[in-house]
Amino acid sequence: MNFLNIYDLSQPIYHQCPVWPDYTPPVILREYNSSIHGFNAETITMNTHTGTHIDVPFHFFNDNKTVDQVPIETFAGLSLFLDFRNLTPGEAITAKHLNKYKNILKNIEIPIIVTGWCKKRDLTKEYLFNWPYLDKTGAEFLLSFVDIKGVGIDTLSIGGWGSPEKGRPPHEILLGAGKFIVEELNVPEGLIDNKPYLFSCFPIYLKNCGGAWVRAVAYEVG
Repeated sequence: MNFLNIYDLSQPIYHQCPVWPDYTPPVILREYNSSIHGFNAETITMNTHTGTHIDVPFHFFNDNKTVDQVPIETFAGLSLFLDFRNLTPGEAITAKHLNKYKNILKNIEIPIIVTGWCKKRDLTKEYLFNWPYLDKTGAEFLLSFVDIKGVGIDTLSIGGWGSPEKGRPPHEILLGAGKFIVEELNVPEGLIDNKPYLFSCFPIYLKNCGGAWVRAVAYEVG
């Protein structure tokens, strides 16, 4: 197998970077400095759902799998980037929206929703509170493709902000079915071309956690 191109789909993690509004922003301190100690080393305090990260079933279900219990091959598969960049702030992505992709999703293992919000990443009201999100019907639609391993999105969360009715349903439906979610992806516009790509988002090997940071990558295979 030859890779024609490799694309980084990850958002950087940095001191006080954007996070889910209820979370404490990351604190990154240079605890050791080369001018004093002869080397540089940092100490980081942050939520496991910071930057580009995965959610696994334990995130919402105490009796389900944690990051270390999900087989590593789960986090790689054939992906398609679904273009929803024309949505208004806070708009729900429904089964009706997704239906246009029905015929080309059948062999896709990790569909990825692209809203364009990844290009807005900043400490703004629009980015932090008003992103488009997947609703209950949209999650059920994607789950109807029985071969999917997980679902990705380029916003802070696959659910919306403002009420449990917006935030919980897509998580409960997908994680409850044993799928994973990868959030806050950074998708290059050139990948939104209705062509499949190999995609991976391997998590840091955290025990007993419901989420973990990932380096998300898309591969163009020739």
